Amino acid sequence: MTAKPYATVHAGELAKRTAPLSWIVEGIFLEAGAGILGGAPKSYKSFFALDLCVAIASATPCAGTFRVLKPGPVVVLCAEDPDAVISQRLVALSLARGRELDDLPIQILVEPVRLPEGLDRLEATIAASQPRLLLLDPLIRLHRADENSASEMSVILDGLRKLARSSKTSILLVHHTRKAPAGNAGTGLRGSSDLHAFGDSNLYLRKLAQEVLELKIEHRAAATPAPVRLKLHVAEGNSPSARFCAVERKDQEDPAAHRVLDLLTKSTEALTSAVLREKLGVRNQTVADALKHLLAEGRIERTGRDGWRVTRPG
Repeated sequence: MTAKPYATVHAGELAKRTAPLSWIVEGIFLEAGAGILGGAPKSYKSFFALDLCVAIASATPCAGTFRVLKPGPVVVLCAEDPDAVISQRLVALSLARGRELDDLPIQILVEPVRLPEGLDRLEATIAASQPRLLLLDPLIRLHRADENSASEMSVILDGLRKLARSSKTSILLVHHTRKAPAGNAGTGLRGSSDLHAFGDSNLYLRKLAQEVLELKIEHRAAATPAPVRLKLHVAEGNSPSARFCAVERKDQEDPAAHRVLDLLTKSTEALTSAVLREKLGVRNQTVADALKHLLAEGRIERTGRDGWRVTRPG
């Protein structure tokens, strides 16, 4: 029996019938995209995920920085936080934008979700609500698979990616990291490496100081922007509000760090501290401080004993 060939289509025809990539939140998340928001415990990742939801539902910038290009309804599942915490945060994030939560198209899933068995019910939920974004927080509460098993996790991740593509709804999973790596943040995601590979857009939060965070953004099909520092402002009182806003990066205030990063970016090979010092014409300590800061930011990595280069994706 002759095998049936796989179906093909001419590349030109595919280009004609395929819509271009489109952001729902500029620089953060794509329409019909799937991704992960990762971070260590207590890094405000669930809080930030709700800020993203309120931004989309209210057509206001996420973290006061990222424009919402395609606002609309959102559906939220918060499987760990009590209902009182969820509602309190949503109210506070809405009030900071001058909006009432009752007026925003945000639906909360109140039944437990189990994957992959529940994929068909998620599909029905999306069909009924037509959301721009489906937030599932956290991934660990949605399944009983071995997160270190690529075969077991691929069934769940492939199902969610397929659902995002077919429904044109973006899907964001909140997931824990097992560590806070200085280089590639995706390597710190707990479980199989398929989790890092899953995302069209992956977001990583790292707590730097009290209520000061670093947001790293990775895209499969778009340039990776520089990390953004955010701060959470919470106002108490009769009408409590909460908002995230961008703050200036330290290396923008540190000329030496900026110059070191510029040299490493332009160099085709790793540079030693001695070479950097000679090119910059500064003291040893100035170069050492700049390297220490850039390494902590995950923007450079060491090669060999004393070589440095810009961190490579992956």
